[in-house]
Amino acid sequence: MRARLRNRLSRPLWFVLAALFLFEAWLWDELGALLKKIAGRIPFESLKAALARAIEVLPAPAVLAVFLVPIALIEPFKIAGLWLIANRHIVSGIGAFLAAKVLGLGVAAFLFDATRGKLLTMGWFARFYAWVIKLRAAAHAFLEPYKQRVRAALAPFREKLRAALAALRSQGGLGRRLAILRARARRLRGLT
Repeated sequence: MRARLRNRLSRPLWFVLAALFLFEAWLWDELGALLKKIAGRIPFESLKAALARAIEVLPAPAVLAVFLVPIALIEPFKIAGLWLIANRHIVSGIGAFLAAKVLGLGVAAFLFDATRGKLLTMGWFARFYAWVIKLRAAAHAFLEPYKQRVRAALAPFREKLRAALAALRSQGGLGRRLAILRARARRLRGLT
């Protein structure tokens, strides 16, 4: 009985932890790709090549420092955000914390992509990386039944939305409807 109660109470905690973990993983993927695109547009090819050569020449522990130091430099901004929240500057504190979080994840993902090969040559890091990948798969598996329920609950609404969009398209297109709505809005602004 006690084990069942403990299981019922811990399941929501695991749900929240798995969802947060997967959200962080999604941010990691998206922000890393964004920073990689931004870096790809920087016209300093010789600088990028020199950075890649420097990472290749460094021993694995030094590459770990290259990976961790920028992340450590961002942590004080998260602490500052929490301090602002604690001192009743809620909006600016949340903004500072989220900006530091997003920047930190983006930089970490970008640097990890650049240093992955060297980092994985260290046995303990390779084991840790494999553990994180397994944890990610377990979180996906844990949340999959919930995602299926949400998809099933949203299916009627999605179908109605598809039907409404199809109806708009058949009546002259969505672009035409939006143009009519914009024209009406302009007329109303002129009247008030």
